[in-house]
Amino acid sequence: MIMITMNNGNGIIRPFVDETFWQYGATSWIEWDMMKDGYRFLLSGPSGSGKTTLAQGLLSRLARHLPRCQIYILDYKNIDFSYLEGAKRYFKHDSSTDGFLEFYDIFETRLSCNATYPWLILYIDEYPSWLLSLPSKVQKEFMLKMARLLNLSRAKQIHICVSCQKPLADLFSSGSRESFSHNVLLQAPSKETVGMLMPNFKDIIETCPTGVGYVTVNDSDLTKIRVPFPKNIDAMHRDLWNAVNR
Repeated sequence: MIMITMNNGNGIIRPFVDETFWQYGATSWIEWDMMKDGYRFLLSGPSGSGKTTLAQGLLSRLARHLPRCQIYILDYKNIDFSYLEGAKRYFKHDSSTDGFLEFYDIFETRLSCNATYPWLILYIDEYPSWLLSLPSKVQKEFMLKMARLLNLSRAKQIHICVSCQKPLADLFSSGSRESFSHNVLLQAPSKETVGMLMPNFKDIIETCPTGVGYVTVNDSDLTKIRVPFPKNIDAMHRDLWNAVNR
């Protein structure tokens, strides 16, 4: 089991470890400074690859180490995040649409003026399931809104995180899939999926076991990573609840 060492509230998180070091018996944490410009994460991998463990770990770290942050969770499946039931910014199943629109309105308000805001985080679980549940006309409208979020939210203290099994181009308008700054691919199950997210590295990426995969930052800096399993699940859930209900 990987031991989790906690940081203070300075915005530095450690979402996973470097797999190359891990194979040699050393733990080298990858650190991200979440107090800089907004990150846009795309998490991909088949069912059982470790996406949910990664997402919950990532979000709970943000909740703990990003002061006063507010987290919106859109959980269309209403399975993996159901423990957040009743929290202010937890939206399940069909109410995911309401959550997205509420978040988008805040984003547009921030665009209209220059000010300092608390960090705002949007997490969409299984994005394709939610998007494809909408009427065709609404799908296109929301894809355009998502493109605008990905393109313009960076300087407005906003982080965006989207999870899906296959990030098909049809799910993102105007080439907005390429606007994600951080791509994470767990298990790397097929050349097709690798080609979607990490085409520059399709010849060297290999299929991995559960909880192991790759990350790129701005389509470069390929790193093989291992997702840490949380030692204290109750504490992780509590941290996330507090930020979703803040």
